[in-house]
Amino acid sequence: MKTRTRRQEWTAGFDPLAARLAEGDPLAPRALVERHYSELYRYAFSVLSEERAAEDAVQDAFERAFSALGRYSEERLRAMKLRPWMYRITLNVARNRLRQRREVPVEEPSVVGGASDEDREAVMDVLAGLGKLPERQRVAVTLRYLQDMPYAEISGVTGWPEGTAKTLVRRGLMRLRRLMLEEPKGGGQG
Repeated sequence: MKTRTRRQEWTAGFDPLAARLAEGDPLAPRALVERHYSELYRYAFSVLSEERAAEDAVQDAFERAFSALGRYSEERLRAMKLRPWMYRITLNVARNRLRQRREVPVEEPSVVGGASDEDREAVMDVLAGLGKLPERQRVAVTLRYLQDMPYAEISGVTGWPEGTAKTLVRRGLMRLRRLMLEEPKGGGQG
């Protein structure tokens, strides 16, 4: 329900939290963090594949966001679409961290709560497969299916045209399916 309401507000071009930020509401920055932290963490984790790196990336993204918000005019703040803006900042921070690392580990995540062992294994297989996709496909698939973003919002986050986002998602899914079919499960036949 929250996602649908945010999406409706976003497509209408109005974000009440942006208005609160513009008005200088002292509780608005906390609301921004509460609204977006979990989804930005999941996103950063899907890109970086490490819990600590994802936490640090999201914290850095919020620090950059608050620094930028302090420099924006009231008019610009009111017009902001906060969700894609926060995703773009998080994506930039995660990309910088990947560049610093110079390689993307394809390790299984250490925590996938609330699922059966079989479900957990399937999720870890998919996340490992995501780590093997080229960066643009990984970003597109993650935003579309793990973050449930419409293509217009993906375009706003990444700066790609919508058609490019759709193509990257489609190609990423095809490659992910191939990867999942090619790799034997549990050390079976190879």
